[in-house]
Amino acid sequence: MTTRTGLNHIDIVGPLLPITGAFAVPFTAYFALLSARVCSLRLKEKIFLGDAVSSDASPEASATTTDDGKHHHDHDHDHHRHHHPLFVATRSHANFVEHVPLALTLAAFAELNGGSKQALTLSLGGLLVARVLHVEFGLRRPGSTGFGRVVGYYGTMGVTSFLAGYAGWLVKDYWFAK
Repeated sequence: MTTRTGLNHIDIVGPLLPITGAFAVPFTAYFALLSARVCSLRLKEKIFLGDAVSSDASPEASATTTDDGKHHHDHDHDHHRHHHPLFVATRSHANFVEHVPLALTLAAFAELNGGSKQALTLSLGGLLVARVLHVEFGLRRPGSTGFGRVVGYYGTMGVTSFLAGYAGWLVKDYWFAK
């Protein structure tokens, strides 16, 4: 049983943020999956801090200087390190953390200021699809170059930009009232 506190203790107010609150469930479930992947790979690889890139040799170690004094970088070594499953998993997890909280916060601002149920549901649904595409059909594909990476990136930026603009538009009268 829940205790009603804050603004929600007044019967006429009803539930606060039902749309953003409902989307917290699938976003948290996907966050937990991304986190579990990182944890599993850390245990498997016995890399408990950092990722495969930061725990490998430094970039200087993969570079050489030839007889002509020119500095050459071992791009094959970089390619291998940046496509290590732990590196991909930590970047997938971190990228989610870098983008989703802001989008959910913007959605909450819009919802608190009377945002449309349909607009918010479509936006957050689109964001969830974009985040899943970004990882599952982008970063986790060979070379981390699957179609989902581009679609997920632009989808995330589009939804976040829309939510920021929408939240601002909903409160425009506050700023322009006479």
